[in-house]
Amino acid sequence: MNQSSSNHTSSQEDFLLESSASSHEELQHEDFSLEADPFDDSLDNPLDAEPVQESLLLNTEDCEQPEASAQIDLEGMDKPLHAVSICHDSHPVQTVSFQHANTLLESLEAQDVPVHYQCREGYCGSCRTQLLEGEVHYTEEPMAWINDDEILPCCCIPKTAIRIKLS
Repeated sequence: MNQSSSNHTSSQEDFLLESSASSHEELQHEDFSLEADPFDDSLDNPLDAEPVQESLLLNTEDCEQPEASAQIDLEGMDKPLHAVSICHDSHPVQTVSFQHANTLLESLEAQDVPVHYQCREGYCGSCRTQLLEGEVHYTEEPMAWINDDEILPCCCIPKTAIRIKLS
């Protein structure tokens, strides 16, 4: 910054911004404008931009009643069928089966069993459920902290018949 002439009689000090103007009067007549940020023209090309999701797609098929598909048969064996007993306060309420779903949570939802969840990937722990009997296998390693007697239905499948306690 430059200080204006020291011969200036006013008690107020004048400061000049970086400019070619040499006096305060010249600055008053000069037009100022802000420069725009450089435009990113990569957004003009729709092939470079990521598509915008305009609607929410929900799976409407029942994962425990899949359509017939060409699956690999293991010497004529079907996928294992495991019973899932659901308890509230240690009292059996209902029993459902797990066979075709990708996760225990999907299977429970398909059979109208209400389970609290958020992330569906083992990060949040919202679907944490107490495992009373049986064994499960994690298809994805859970990131949420769980006790030894708890499971995350969003990322596991039963290895045996199981009994779980929903809150």
